Order: sequence, then structure tokens, then C-alpha cells
Amino acid sequence: MPDHHDRGYKALFSNQRFMEQLVTSFIHEDWVAHVDFSRASLVDKSYVTRQFKKLESDLIWKLPLTDEGTVYLYLLIEFQSSVDHWMAYRMLRYVLEFYGGLLKAKPKPERLPAVFPLLVYNGDPRWTAPEQFATLVDQRIAADYIPHFRYYKLAANDFAPDQLEAMHNLASALFLVDSSTVDEIQSRIRGIVSILEKEQPEVVTEFIRWLYAHFEDPVPQWVDEIRTLKEVPTMLATAIKKKEQEWFKEGLMEGRIEGRNEGIALGEEKNRRETARRMKARGIEIDIIAEVTGLSREEIEEL
Repeated sequence: MPDHHDRGYKALFSNQRFMEQLVTSFIHEDWVAHVDFSRASLVDKSYVTRQFKKLESDLIWKLPLTDEGTVYLYLLIEFQSSVDHWMAYRMLRYVLEFYGGLLKAKPKPERLPAVFPLLVYNGDPRWTAPEQFATLVDQRIAADYIPHFRYYKLAANDFAPDQLEAMHNLASALFLVDSSTVDEIQSRIRGIVSILEKEQPEVVTEFIRWLYAHFEDPVPQWVDEIRTLKEVPTMLATAIKKKEQEWFKEGLMEGRIEGRNEGIALGEEKNRRETARRMKARGIEIDIIAEVTGLSREEIEEL
């Protein structure tokens, strides 16, 4: 997968809000309920070994717990189109490298912290690699002498589209887009827009940027529709507010207040119609245009 996809994923998973949705929606472990996400922070890996710095798409989150403990979330994003049979070995090595960095920074800790190894996989083939390291080792010796380690697999194509849409957050929307065809996504635009409407602007911007990078050229029309639908309410509000400010600056006499209000209403109506005209020209469905602008189907059809 090209580097810009790599960077797009890392930008999303580096956002605290996005990471929280990922953990709470997809990791079904008891410790998750005790995480204080408001104090979560990305780990600066500058102190670890040179070899560790070069590891592929990995992020490490420090997750404080409400009982004053800490869990480190080691997040590895796997972009390969084929399944890596040796992933359990790779993960174990990465976790040990991380522990090595911690010991180098603090040589004599009482004990090592808990590290939760999470694999996020977005390839097309089903993930079939062993999740337990012991599976990769010849069992001629007792199991007690073989490292007991496993990673937590999160594969986008393990979830049905309806299941992902029902979760109703950006993390599930990411996997929904990643594991569906363009035609399948077309019917779920409204659901994605409703998710974006409740999210923080900066993470929405990263998500839409990821959509453009994900599809490259040609970008499906529905991606433009999502961006347009997300921006239209703000555009309308800004246009209306600007019109009001223009009226105030003109210093209208008190006796013309009624005319001022009528002018604002006309300006608002003009903006709504212009927005609807542009959306219609882009081929956006009339029902969606009506929902965004507040115009009736008849008014939109006449434009």
C-alpha cells in the first residue's frame, strides 16, 4: 500500500478521539472499561533502539487506568495484501524491543508494564495467520518452556457492513469503507454523514482527507457528496450571519427593521436555492438536497 495510505491511517489512529472509538468498539477486554482516555498520550519512541525506530506503521499509546495502573497499546497497522504467517513472531519481537527501550530508560524497574499488542489488518484475503506465538514453535518440549504470547487481531473484513454501520462512529466507518465496494458504500452515505456531524472538526478533516487518499483517481462522486453535505450547514450559517452583519453595518433606521428582516429572509432563501442548484448539478439525490437545504422536492425540481 502506498505511503500516503500509511500516513493517512497513522494520522487517524494518532487522534485521541479516534483511538478511543477503536478501543471501546473493537477490543472486548475487561481493562478497557477502566481506561481514562482523557489522560491518554502517544509515546515518544525517540529513546528506543535505532532498529525499533524503523518499524513499520506502528503507534504506541499510553493509557492510564482509573486505578492508577497503565496499559500500553501497541498498535500495528498491516497494509500488506497477503497474510504474514509470522506475525506472532514479529509482534513478540516488537513488544520485546519496546520493553528493551523502557529498561534502557529506567534500568531497574520493579516490574514491566502491561503491553496490549493490537493488529489492525485491512487486506482483502481473510487473516489466517496464527495469533499465538507457540503455534509457530515445534512442540517437542513442554509448553512451559515456550513463550506464551498472542496478539489481538482486528481485521476489517471480519465484520459485516450492517454491523459496522450500527456501531455509528468514525472507527467503524473507516473499516466500513475499507471492506466494502464503491457500490456498497453508495447506499450508506447518509449514515457516514450523520457520524461526521457529531465529530470534532479536526478528526473529520483527517477522515475526509483519508477518503481522498484511499480512492485516489478517480475519486467516487459520493466522496465529494460527503464533503459537500458536511460543509453545507456551516456554509449556510456563515452566509446568513454575513448578511446580517452587512445590514447592521449599513446602520438602518429603526423604522426599517421590518424591511431588514425581510431582506435577511430573502438572502437566506437565495443562499439555500444556490446551494441546492449546485448540489443538483453534481447529481446529488433530491432527497438529500432537501434534507440539507430545507427546500421542498418541488422547489428543487424547478431549479
